[in-house]
Amino acid sequence: MDIRSQAIRKTLFRDMRLDVAGLGTDSESRTVRAALSSEYAVERPWGIEVLEHSAEAIDMSRAAEGLPLLWNHECGQMIGAVSNIRLDADRVLLGTLTLSRNPRGSEVLQDIRDGLLKSVSIGYAIDDIDDTTVRTDGRIRVTRWTPLEISMAPVPADASVGINRSLAPKEPAMAAETETPATPVATPAAAPAAAMPVVDLGLIRRDLDIARADAAQLAIRAERERVNEINAAFEMSVVPSTAEFRALRARALQDGWSADQARKLILEALGQQTGAPVAQPQSDPAMGIPSPEAATSPRASVSTDALDKFRAGVSEALIVRAGIDASRETVQRARSGGFVGMRLSRIGETYLRLIGVDTGGLNDDAIAKRAMTTRASGMTTSDFANILANTAQKALLLGWDQAPETWQQWVRIGQVPDFKQATRTGLSGFTSLAVVPEDGEITYGKFTDRKETIQAVSYAKKFRLTYQAIKNDDLNAFTAIPRGMGRAAQSIIGDMVYALLASTGPTMTQDSIALFDASTHKNYATGTGSPSPTTFNTAFTAMAKQADPNSGKALNITPRFCLVPRALEMTATELRINDYDPAATGSTKNQMARNPFQNRFEVIADARLDAQSTTAWYLAADPVRFDTVEVAFVDGIAEPYLKEDQEWDTRGVEWVVGVDFGVAALDFRGMYKHAGA
Repeated sequence: MDIRSQAIRKTLFRDMRLDVAGLGTDSESRTVRAALSSEYAVERPWGIEVLEHSAEAIDMSRAAEGLPLLWNHECGQMIGAVSNIRLDADRVLLGTLTLSRNPRGSEVLQDIRDGLLKSVSIGYAIDDIDDTTVRTDGRIRVTRWTPLEISMAPVPADASVGINRSLAPKEPAMAAETETPATPVATPAAAPAAAMPVVDLGLIRRDLDIARADAAQLAIRAERERVNEINAAFEMSVVPSTAEFRALRARALQDGWSADQARKLILEALGQQTGAPVAQPQSDPAMGIPSPEAATSPRASVSTDALDKFRAGVSEALIVRAGIDASRETVQRARSGGFVGMRLSRIGETYLRLIGVDTGGLNDDAIAKRAMTTRASGMTTSDFANILANTAQKALLLGWDQAPETWQQWVRIGQVPDFKQATRTGLSGFTSLAVVPEDGEITYGKFTDRKETIQAVSYAKKFRLTYQAIKNDDLNAFTAIPRGMGRAAQSIIGDMVYALLASTGPTMTQDSIALFDASTHKNYATGTGSPSPTTFNTAFTAMAKQADPNSGKALNITPRFCLVPRALEMTATELRINDYDPAATGSTKNQMARNPFQNRFEVIADARLDAQSTTAWYLAADPVRFDTVEVAFVDGIAEPYLKEDQEWDTRGVEWVVGVDFGVAALDFRGMYKHAGA
């Protein structure tokens, strides 16, 4: 086989001198700060190799969570971990070595302190190279590479320099490709000093592909060893066979913990159960227990990270399946979570296994019931039930947001603290400013004693989710139904808002007169007439002449909205958009009948008004500037809620969907009604 192929079939290595005095050692925490690699050029059999050290060049996907610290690149001899791996300003890769308390780790740490071990070697895989630099300066610049492990290198290839290639582990015997013995390669004649080495890039890239395949096999073998060690740790006699420890084992396997981390977490969990810390031996070859200050590990809570991933993955999958969110980003996340297309009963089974429940022999009915009622350690409710509730909540809010309602466009949104009657003081009615004579006293202004009341009421209904729905994979039960109830919550508010406009409206508290009144309020026209320049002129004038209740001055209110039944929507829209009076005919249309109300108002049409009258129409002021109608939500929560009405029983669970709000007309001055017939 070609010598270049043999050189890069395995993981590549580089050494770097470990200067304990210069880099520093922490004897208490068993850590050593070290430089791991740099851009120093290393001579390979196939050319001179330079590792580019930049954020773009180094794949830190493995290093971000730490790398194993090995003895002379032997996978079976782990002596610690490497953490805090980072690239400094001088383009040098740095890290912190934490030595294990196992016998080999303790020996290595002592040898480092005594100055006997001075080299650190990095094992890495080449992912890509730069084709151009080979032809310019004879160097192979590695533009993408992945750190795999760090080793203590007792025998560097060149002890006279600080950075060099370490001796690779002995290659295993390889079968001959042919029966003919390999022909020795003749030593070429010395080339001129200026000659560039000839490099076969195609061959190198082929060999890189072989190296990647070998790296994958090494990763598989390492993962198997990790799993076997973790299982052995949890099968020790001192570890109880409880749901908590089964969940802890599942989390260790799924989240990629090292065997040392798993052992440390077992000790912490045992200590929590007994109420006292478990004594940690200084060195135990059988368990390989690391120091308390070893690389940081997750807290000893049962499957917290795994449950978080489960919740996120299932939630994404359900909202995509139900059509709640079809964005590309959400769909991609859902697919990566692995739960898209999985039946609800299988998701429930996955949840039970995750928290350590044996599902062997359980049918779909039993799995559904256990998943909805079984809680992980420390939880008050089932995570599976919470996921379904969260999905139902999202469906509820989607229905709320998508409801074809119009009331939000022209009313004021407010809040009340509770369900008691609240008062609203009018915006208009402040006395005008007065002249201040020289050295005179400035008097107090005040609002007139003009108040309206508003009171919130709770509107709610129930729906039930059964175990049968989970068994039958019925997403409609907790997505379509809540979505429809979200639309209904919007609808009930619209019903209450537009009910205020029926007939002459509610009686105002300030003067005990109906909201729409022709004689006193002067905001009600009882004659015939659809929206037109003539009728609008009358209405606009009436609203502008509404007077301040204290000073009697005109408020100059300008309408912003024209509320009409669907029957008058086209008539009102034509009046808003046309330059000329839409009703004008004959020769005067393009000469005399200009439309002075073009683009001076917004049209809002709602079918509820058709049920009251197909001819009546309304004008309303901007609710930010003048009082009109307010919808007040309890505590300002302007959306419906979903809550569990009862815990899961033999029938399933009941959920309540509701919304808490109140509606009131605040002042007649910002409103106008024309009966139209």
